[in-house]
Amino acid sequence: MLAEALDIEEDPSWTSARTAQRIANRLDLFWEPEYVDRTSVTLPGFNALLQAVSYAHAERALRRVVARSAPGLHGPEWAAFNPARSKIEAVTRIAALTGAPREWLGPGSKEHKSVLLNLATNLFPNDARIDVTSKHRLGASLAQVLNAPWSNDFTATGQTIKLTGLNAILAGAERRLGRLGEVVTDAITTPEAEGDALAAALLASLPVHWDARKAVRWLADNGLRGSNDLEWQGFYGEEKAKAILNASFTPKVPGTKRSYGSTDFDYALSWVWDIKVHTSLQTVGALTKRANDAMLLNDEQAVRNCVEEQGLGFLVVSGEAIMDHTGEFKVWHDAWKLTRSKRPPAPSNSGISKTRKTAFTPLHVDAYWVPDTLSLRAAILSGQLAPRPQGRQAPKTPGGVGSPRPPKFEMNTAKASHGIRVASHSWPTPRRGA
Repeated sequence: MLAEALDIEEDPSWTSARTAQRIANRLDLFWEPEYVDRTSVTLPGFNALLQAVSYAHAERALRRVVARSAPGLHGPEWAAFNPARSKIEAVTRIAALTGAPREWLGPGSKEHKSVLLNLATNLFPNDARIDVTSKHRLGASLAQVLNAPWSNDFTATGQTIKLTGLNAILAGAERRLGRLGEVVTDAITTPEAEGDALAAALLASLPVHWDARKAVRWLADNGLRGSNDLEWQGFYGEEKAKAILNASFTPKVPGTKRSYGSTDFDYALSWVWDIKVHTSLQTVGALTKRANDAMLLNDEQAVRNCVEEQGLGFLVVSGEAIMDHTGEFKVWHDAWKLTRSKRPPAPSNSGISKTRKTAFTPLHVDAYWVPDTLSLRAAILSGQLAPRPQGRQAPKTPGGVGSPRPPKFEMNTAKASHGIRVASHSWPTPRRGA
């Protein structure tokens, strides 16, 4: 599909390596020999393509590819249907068709029965053909009344409806309402609604417990930044969240601008969002205490420019950090970095090593939205946001002086939760060690 989005005519005989090289040529990406292993593309190759495609998407150099048909939805009558690529996209679009309350997924990414009940109530009030005695029967009867395909393969044990089943109901409802061919951005029409849907997607799919060693190795194995950083959880959470959002929602084409100066904000559907991980609780041994409400955001000027042009949102995953009070993780992390780089870590400006985190458990995910410059000024005056000067970078050599850093915005999460916050979703209970 990527080749199709770049107007590259694929030959069925091409290997994945050859297709990738053609894509790289179209994207003006130099294709290194290490990007290929025989006929396959290596992980560094995929990462290089991903970065190049991200830039192309931001520059609106891709075209929308006609959606592949969903299972059971074959033939000309369904040709215009754009299947949801995830359950969260499906339930979001189904709810929006009738203006029903926003939906989210329960544990195990399970859809709520309410998404089907609300659709049935709004489209077929008091219709005896709708069987509400179970979620499976409700889905099957809805599909029948909508004259949409249905199969036992569309359901699973535990009263679950698969994505294929949700897509069948979505297609039938869109056709009945004369809206066949809509996409997720037609359903999510405000930044507040988008923030809620994105937060719900992260709630459904983020790992419930982040182990420091596993996260550090995962970042390194995937060629991502942050494996050497003290605040590994920020990099890990950001990368996991971006992957989830990219997999959950069909992107808007052409893409929304995300780059301002040297700052690339993390994600955009119709509006731009940056992803942050915030420690709201700290556990040191047997003691758990509330952490600082302040959280660093992004480069001050980039934030101001984006807000002025189109508004800017923040998706914040807050949780409990288990602190490395014994120093065991620090010993492991320093040795691991030395093995990889063959040189000792750079010294800090203060000469004091911060206590690291051995694990992180997400507790809630919140969406914050700043629509324009006037709102940004109001948030600053109310103490929700504030520009903060930054200390120098760590020196590259002992006794040296680190490079200066431009100021960043800081958010007071306690104050912002009563101001610019537009959505919030919480995990049911703390799940340490899950």
